[in-house]
Amino acid sequence: MCPDTVEGMRDSFEQPRVTSRVAAAEPPRVIAAVGGPPVVAELVVAALDLGGLTASGARITGWAVAASLVMTTVVRPLLGELASARMATQDRDAELVWVKAERNFRDRVERALAQAAAEPAVMRAALRATRELCPDAEATLLLAVPDEPRVGWTVRLAEGELLPARPIPGTPGCAALAGTTVVATDSSALDACEHLEDPEMAVSASCIPLRLGDRVMGVVSTVQAPGEGPDARTLGMLEWLVDRAASRIAELRRVQGRRSAFREDPVTGLPGPDALDSHLRESFRSLVPFCVALVDIDDFDGFEHLWSAERIDDTLRAVAESLRLTLRPDDVVCRMDRGSFAVLLGNCGAMQASLALERVRESLTLSLSATGSTPFTFSAGVVESHRATSIEDLLEQARSATRLARGNGGNRAALAHD
Repeated sequence: MCPDTVEGMRDSFEQPRVTSRVAAAEPPRVIAAVGGPPVVAELVVAALDLGGLTASGARITGWAVAASLVMTTVVRPLLGELASARMATQDRDAELVWVKAERNFRDRVERALAQAAAEPAVMRAALRATRELCPDAEATLLLAVPDEPRVGWTVRLAEGELLPARPIPGTPGCAALAGTTVVATDSSALDACEHLEDPEMAVSASCIPLRLGDRVMGVVSTVQAPGEGPDARTLGMLEWLVDRAASRIAELRRVQGRRSAFREDPVTGLPGPDALDSHLRESFRSLVPFCVALVDIDDFDGFEHLWSAERIDDTLRAVAESLRLTLRPDDVVCRMDRGSFAVLLGNCGAMQASLALERVRESLTLSLSATGSTPFTFSAGVVESHRATSIEDLLEQARSATRLARGNGGNRAALAHD
């Protein structure tokens, strides 16, 4: 055969095999045409039966599926991480702003309290700082009735200045006087403080105790609309503020005590009239209500003529001891002249002062009975600080009340407004 014939026969026999190889190689070409990761493309071909697709169709479909997988497994998680990182950065920035503001606030409060040379100035600084922390709240200082879980006076802030203490009718109760912060979201709630009760308006309030040692002097109360109130962080700052104000008041009282080292009466060991005058001046500068009581031994003129000097001294010491042991440790007891004593009862109303003197009278009676001493009595006149405009006026009203008590038979206490 001629070479051309042989070549032609070879072509005729081999052509079908070549065609079969091309057909068998079609899926790999489709896979190659799809592009992207081979595993992804193979999955596309297997799942969607892309063997019959053209190369361009398979390529578009494969890239779409691959893009969807990349979006789901890579892009979206990455975007979530970026958003979380951005939020964390914002939180850190907000925290830094709060920390700086808190440090600045604390520094300013410390400076203001250090500059406060008297208790009213301390209270003024504390209430102004409270208003700064809670600008939408009404901040007041509620002063406690001595040794009772009730509030007797309120001190308010007006245009940055303290108003005089005013009595609260009925001396309502306050749970914070037990020594723990109380938050009430609605004054109509069953467990809300009694002093919040107002039939015309419901409020929310936070009451923070103002502690001086183991006693609660009163509470700092912030009142807002129902359901509102300071968040946990602001409440913590309020508690810190009230605690620092209490510490400053205690410090001022210690300094005042050191400065009040007056000469003692040689018979009773009590300070004299000059000490009373000093304490009264300090009390008038304070906004804390107080009472003054003058105590006179009944029929002392007759005792001076009938009794020996030693027996009279024992009588004076008996009265002084009963006053000192029965009244509160921070009440001021002074010896005036002859058979007269004076008592200054801080943070106290007339009724509480009268009851305190009644306890002194009972204590004296029991003491004289126990020692077998000759019984005697005393009369007292009580006046509240807000009823006088000066020290002289206060003492004159107390003397008038004492004369009233003696005129009614003695062995009793009379109130100046009676």
